[in-house]
Amino acid sequence: MATVLFLQRDGYESFGPMYLSAALARRGHRAEVLVEVEEGRGFMAAVAAAKPDIVAFSLMSGLQDWAARTARAVKRLMNVPVIAGGPHCTFFPEFIEEEGIDAVCRGEAEDALPDFADALAAGGDGSDVPGFWVKTARGVAKNEIYPLRPDLDSLPRPDRTLYARRYPQLARSSGAQILVARGCPYSCSFCYNRVLRGLYKGKGSYIRRHGHRRVLDEIRDIAASRSAPLRYVTFVDDLFVQDSEWLEGFLELYRAEVGLPFMCGVRANLMDEALTKLLARSGCRMVSFGVESGDAAMRNETLNKKISEEQIVRTAAMLHAHGIRFSTFNMFNLPGETLEKAVATLRLNQRIRAGNHPWSGLLQPYRGTDVYDIALRMGLIPQGETGANLFTSATLRQPDTDALERFNAYFYWMVRYPWLERPLMALVKHPVPVLGPVLAKVSSLAVSLHRYACLFAPFEGWMGALGTAVRDGLRRIRSYL
Repeated sequence: MATVLFLQRDGYESFGPMYLSAALARRGHRAEVLVEVEEGRGFMAAVAAAKPDIVAFSLMSGLQDWAARTARAVKRLMNVPVIAGGPHCTFFPEFIEEEGIDAVCRGEAEDALPDFADALAAGGDGSDVPGFWVKTARGVAKNEIYPLRPDLDSLPRPDRTLYARRYPQLARSSGAQILVARGCPYSCSFCYNRVLRGLYKGKGSYIRRHGHRRVLDEIRDIAASRSAPLRYVTFVDDLFVQDSEWLEGFLELYRAEVGLPFMCGVRANLMDEALTKLLARSGCRMVSFGVESGDAAMRNETLNKKISEEQIVRTAAMLHAHGIRFSTFNMFNLPGETLEKAVATLRLNQRIRAGNHPWSGLLQPYRGTDVYDIALRMGLIPQGETGANLFTSATLRQPDTDALERFNAYFYWMVRYPWLERPLMALVKHPVPVLGPVLAKVSSLAVSLHRYACLFAPFEGWMGALGTAVRDGLRRIRSYL
């Protein structure tokens, strides 16, 4: 039996380690997790005390530098294999070149990681395990990606005890996150779905969905395991409404057997009156969907959204009419974007302001995506740049980038309270030395608190939502520090 220790920077429950913990347990292995922001200065001491057989990272892009530093620290502390997987390593397997990293896993790992743990437990090096790139004395062994599981129901349920064992505060939410499906059929230029479909070509169906009964049983089991009542469900799929036949059958059973309010992700071009009514009738109280840009050319040519302003406005009106709050996704610093074009995004969000609590971030043009190629052709990004940063930092450098960074920091307030637009735009156009960056950071943190409280009030009540927002905000501050 091998003990796999997942290391994580920020304090939240991640589906990757939870699914992998369950898959490892099915093979007789064990998983634990340590969260740096929760451990504080005792983080590395806790790593040593855990005495793992394997140290692992499940990485989103933007955290790769932290993981590389931490891997080197682990290697100074103990002689164990250090591996990394998740989206970042799937698209940037050259992460294997980092000092301290012994292997990376590409793609879904519920089969690959247990195979790797089996190989190491038997005295091997795992260099022939599908999905893994492994450093060997002969160089890096590069294996083909593992085929996709055709039946998601054959996977064990995510291990909901993984974080709760050491960090009960992270599992204290009154809601439950549920993953219904994997895969998205669309090809937005900023997203990796097209790349993933190519990566898995000939290796199984990319879009798969759990059966109705599996999802309902998982929700009921979570409710039964909680000491406090389960109050709502979050369906965290990229696009919850993409299969109308599956959705109608599921929501009929959900309404009858679960009956809790829920939130989910939708797409404006898929929404109509019948679907909106179905969601509202079934208990949907909040949805999210992408606007990305208010400039039609930016949205539909640069980003390949293929969604009209009329569809966005109509979707917002239907949601508001049926009492469903929503959050739009918006991006700034797109290739060729000016502050004037960004204002078009502000105007569109102001137009649908009723019920809208928007999220915004700076474009991260990941290498391999179409928008990366656009930025490269325009000379806005150096050859070899991965584009793998966090959404609060700019990758592209163009004439209005600095102003767009400030615009992003104040965007939410200008949407929700249009009377603030004039003074905030003054800060955008005329930056204040020293104090300006501090104001922008404070604004971003305040946005997180206000936005969460407003969106989650229907589920947790105003005081409960505010309390959760403050706790999450404090964790973010600790991460910054």
